[in-house]
Amino acid sequence: MTIPDISPLIRQFLATYDKEEKDQIWKEQSKRVHDFLNNRVMSNSLGDIPDSECDEIIRILDRNGKGNIKDSEAVAKAMVPQGAWRRMFNEFHTNKELGSLIINVLNEEDSEQKIKLIDTLYEVNEGQRNNLTGPSGNTIGAFLAAYDPLNNLSIISLKDRRTLIEFLELEVPFDWEKASVGTKIVATNKILLDGLHNLGLDGSARTVSVFSYFPPMKALWKGEHTVKRTDKSINVTVPTTEDSVIPDVVDSESIRESMQIQALLAIIGTTMGFSIWLPKADRSRVLKVWSPGEGELLDDLPLGYDATTMKTIEQIDVLWLRKRTIVRAFEVEHTTAVYSGLLRMADLVALQPNINIKLHIVADDARRDKVIQEIQRPVFSLLEGRALSEMCTFLSYDSIKNISELKHLPHLSDMVFEDYEERAE
Repeated sequence: MTIPDISPLIRQFLATYDKEEKDQIWKEQSKRVHDFLNNRVMSNSLGDIPDSECDEIIRILDRNGKGNIKDSEAVAKAMVPQGAWRRMFNEFHTNKELGSLIINVLNEEDSEQKIKLIDTLYEVNEGQRNNLTGPSGNTIGAFLAAYDPLNNLSIISLKDRRTLIEFLELEVPFDWEKASVGTKIVATNKILLDGLHNLGLDGSARTVSVFSYFPPMKALWKGEHTVKRTDKSINVTVPTTEDSVIPDVVDSESIRESMQIQALLAIIGTTMGFSIWLPKADRSRVLKVWSPGEGELLDDLPLGYDATTMKTIEQIDVLWLRKRTIVRAFEVEHTTAVYSGLLRMADLVALQPNINIKLHIVADDARRDKVIQEIQRPVFSLLEGRALSEMCTFLSYDSIKNISELKHLPHLSDMVFEDYEERAE
């Protein structure tokens, strides 16, 4: 493959991006992150850190953080729910061993030692449902970029890093499939910084990162484009052949787990005072796990849509209703291709463009990136009314389990889902 000459894009980018001004902003934001982690999180004060204090730092770490606007300077879309960030900070606060390990990772300057520390962190945190040590490296990447934004890339997804490296045909001196997460995070940071500097892009890691996601550049390596509709511009992703041609791998264990999640969603819903709809074909299996009280499971949907819409709605995995109104709809996706749930949600939006239901795709963590990618396909982004990505969010299996274990669940509003959901946009 011949690498396109990106020098015109570099000139175009630098004509509109003030490197010095942006780096100064990030120096100030980095100081706030340092102070929060070292002086607040690692302090010996008792009690939880208030959400308001956490949220100020989340806005730096995560573009999807509550309170961020279009022009906010945030590391990246980290795909970590707001509530997960808050719980993470409080876990560091109470578990000083874990907190100290994070601080050591962030402060270590020697590459080999940093790799060892990240790998140790993954070992220590193995099996914990706290969003800290996923295979994508997003959370650690976000912490590194916020802590030292001039030397650590804001390209926090290892998948994105690998795709960009392959596009630029940069040499990777290790076996990607066998390498540890620590090796991938530390080594690819240097590979991309050196590679883009050598291609003529001067500037900090933050500058390199912003350029990499500069729309004309991003369209070259990631296949994501901006499509102009009559009312707005929408980002769409056209998956590669490798991404698209994925078999529907469905084993009995996946089906069993998906049924358990359906049951858990039903339990959470009834605990919050909703009535529940399940597809007739799923009921016998879900009811092996969930025993509904009188009136909690609906025999018929009390809705007035046309027959085609009703057939679509009736097949959605879990519906929460309040009286005659659907409040939330959940598709529990257990297939590798993750198409079935998205297609059903898209069908519903296409049939009823003005429908006002909160839509969720629920899947295990391994399918997160696939769901986010697929939800941005042009066919879903260019629906009449609103793009599906504006209406439909991702919820992980672990998030559903965490919600089910919350104290005072009967007294909580369903708006608690906003602390756990992850948006493509």
